[in-house]
Amino acid sequence: MITVAGAELSGALEPVPGFIESNFNPLVYHAAAEVLTGREFDGSRLAVVVCSLIGDATTTGLASRLLADGQVHNAILFMQATANAVLGYLSREFDLTGPLLSVSTVDDDPLDTAELLLADPELDAVLLLTVELAADERTAAAYRLLGRTPPTTDGATALLLERDPQ
Repeated sequence: MITVAGAELSGALEPVPGFIESNFNPLVYHAAAEVLTGREFDGSRLAVVVCSLIGDATTTGLASRLLADGQVHNAILFMQATANAVLGYLSREFDLTGPLLSVSTVDDDPLDTAELLLADPELDAVLLLTVELAADERTAAAYRLLGRTPPTTDGATALLLERDPQ
């Protein structure tokens, strides 16, 4: 049997220290915190998965524009463009030492990933985070090429799937 807890967030959120410009990482962090805060869990037996079709296009786009304009590159943008960066921060805040993954949802259903992870007897739970940012012109074209409707707002969901102790 599996128990489920969840949260859904959208819009502007309080910034996360060390992350700039984009709403992607704050969405991931705050959605996860909404579900994890106040819960008792063994951080070594919890897997965390960030799922996104496009990823942090805001940060990637800013870094690309700076490069194309010949401006000085901000090194923090490289780190932040990787979805795993916020997972490192999250793991420190909540003492998580289990698997941390970032996956694209182009061909995969995030629930399939969670199911696969829960088959591991070393894990008791999976925190499944999905996050998408409002599409700009460039990412809207990518969504359309993939046959998907571009999102018009930033949003994230967190779903904690826990195996009941037996």
